[in-house]
Amino acid sequence: MILTVTIIALLFAGALFAVGFAVVDRGDDMSRRLAELDPFPAENARNDKIVHSLVDAKQQVVLAGRFAEAGWYKTTIITFTLTRLGVAVAMGAAGALVSALIHAPLFIIAGATLISAIVGFIAPSFVLDNAVKSRKVQIARRIPDLLDMVSTTVEAGTALNGALAVAVTRMQGPLSEEFRMTLSDIRVGMPRVDALTALARRVKQVDLSSVVTALVQTERLGGNVAHVLDELAEEARNRRMSRAEEAAAKLPVKMVIPMALFMLPALFVMIFGPVAAEMMNK
Repeated sequence: MILTVTIIALLFAGALFAVGFAVVDRGDDMSRRLAELDPFPAENARNDKIVHSLVDAKQQVVLAGRFAEAGWYKTTIITFTLTRLGVAVAMGAAGALVSALIHAPLFIIAGATLISAIVGFIAPSFVLDNAVKSRKVQIARRIPDLLDMVSTTVEAGTALNGALAVAVTRMQGPLSEEFRMTLSDIRVGMPRVDALTALARRVKQVDLSSVVTALVQTERLGGNVAHVLDELAEEARNRRMSRAEEAAAKLPVKMVIPMALFMLPALFVMIFGPVAAEMMNK
């Protein structure tokens, strides 16, 4: 028992160290920007070896893209991997501690520790996936409002860049943040077509990609930008309504299990309860 408690304490200490090292803010804004450009700097050679042993080059590219989709621009692959290791160690130690407290056999302690560690290692990936889905839903909901505002401003005589700047200052959320980054890229000299293309590639949201494609074609071929924005806003609003109708159509199917679990037992008690009580009295 003393050996088990000692091992659990060491596992908790290692988990706290790994998580603390992963989340601590090191360096200024310039250092973080360089870390985004080079996720494996020279001073983190040891962490580089750890990451390369767990994540291959293809998975690193996929993770970097997922970070951008989720809006985790300050998260590096090293930070994410160390966080996964820390959570895995912490949950493994928790599983071992719970098993030891209930005086389980040794093989059950080992199995609980292994399963808890695996769940802890996978859990941050589910958190990342949920962040990506939530962010894309928020972006899809705000696209019609942004396009209406930009279209109105363009019709009033403002250039497209100025209209986008006016819109992002009056909106909150991930969509305004992404367009704010796009406007920053344009201000530092990037062509507007390239900045919009980078926006679509970074976010990977279907409605936003359609908007960017239409704006890029209008930029290259010429056309009435305000009219194009009105049409894009109408299409985005129709898609949003279609998704809402689809979600509403799925509700009856999703309600079957709660009804079976909670309503049917109560209904059976109401119907057969008096009959059972009368039979017991007889």
